[in-house]
Amino acid sequence: MRFRLQQNETLLCDDFIVPASDNGHPPEFPILVSQPDLVIAGITKITRPGVVDVWNHALERHFPGSHYTILPDYELAAAAAIDTDGAVMVLAGTGSLACVFDQATLVRIGGRGWEYGDEGSGAFITTEAVRRCIRALDGMLPRSPLLDSLIRLARTSDAGAFATWARGEAEIHGRGFLVPNIAEAAAASDTDAINLFHGAGGWLARLAHTAHSRVSTRTDVIVVRAVGGLWKTGPHIKDATITALKKWFDTVEFSYFDGSHLAGGKRLASLRVRTDIDVAD
Repeated sequence: MRFRLQQNETLLCDDFIVPASDNGHPPEFPILVSQPDLVIAGITKITRPGVVDVWNHALERHFPGSHYTILPDYELAAAAAIDTDGAVMVLAGTGSLACVFDQATLVRIGGRGWEYGDEGSGAFITTEAVRRCIRALDGMLPRSPLLDSLIRLARTSDAGAFATWARGEAEIHGRGFLVPNIAEAAAASDTDAINLFHGAGGWLARLAHTAHSRVSTRTDVIVVRAVGGLWKTGPHIKDATITALKKWFDTVEFSYFDGSHLAGGKRLASLRVRTDIDVAD
């Protein structure tokens, strides 16, 4: 977890880093000489029961004189990455979503959880690979080099045992646990692995297109800011995303955002303060 403390344009504490917790609970905060006016906390696992309550208690204890806002961590990333009007942030990691600013309002598309959404994400790719393996073991699909490698990884040729193994791996290593293996296969030109990334890229393009259409009717250009570890798995997912977007837009301006997500806290804080003033007026 990272912290940044800023007063107006003066940086008082730059990206103070402590290890993240497995359960989403807050760590001990750095000791501050004075209380900030406003604390923006972008957190992971915000939908997990009890996490927001624990953060509320921690912020009340550490910052008793401050106003504070708890929000999903992707909002910090979006506020930092969307650096020009109409740009779309596409987050692709274990989960996936797209964001765009509609004036001062951040609009999210997707990111509804691995069970019902997160199209194009690491969880999506892993789930599709597991399904194909189980179908192949049940005789519904032919075996392939990629599927054989994943079946060997599980050390079983029984469909039920494979499913049980996959559930356990997901609990321990996260829903996208097979992405490194599939990325390695794609780098070795495995067709099935490449196709999995191409399918994910198509979904990420759809997220970007839908977000863009919420604030603009332009089809001449779309500006995409890519955030998240899935983009670093190789060229296939980026290339597929851009190819799909070119079906709708004449020009695709695509770039990775590699700055600090904490820069988004300042932007969100300014919007919060402005909103509070507007309400007061």
